[in-house]
Amino acid sequence: METLVKRFDPQGRLLLPKELREKLGEEVIIVDLGDRVELLPRRRVDLKKFFDSIEVGELKGWEELKKELWAE
Repeated sequence: METLVKRFDPQGRLLLPKELREKLGEEVIIVDLGDRVELLPRRRVDLKKFFDSIEVGELKGWEELKKELWAE
């Protein structure tokens, strides 16, 4: 883990080193943790990998689905 000390420019921008930008990607998630801020890489999720990953069974319509979801 590397520690860097950086200053904000007059517009409030912070320049990150090229290696860090390449590791994080083009978009980041900024998490405000109160006493610190974390930058997390924002990765695109391939939703196709979840297709057919669960079995629901055969439902005839919305009313039957509601019964299945809220059955006690």
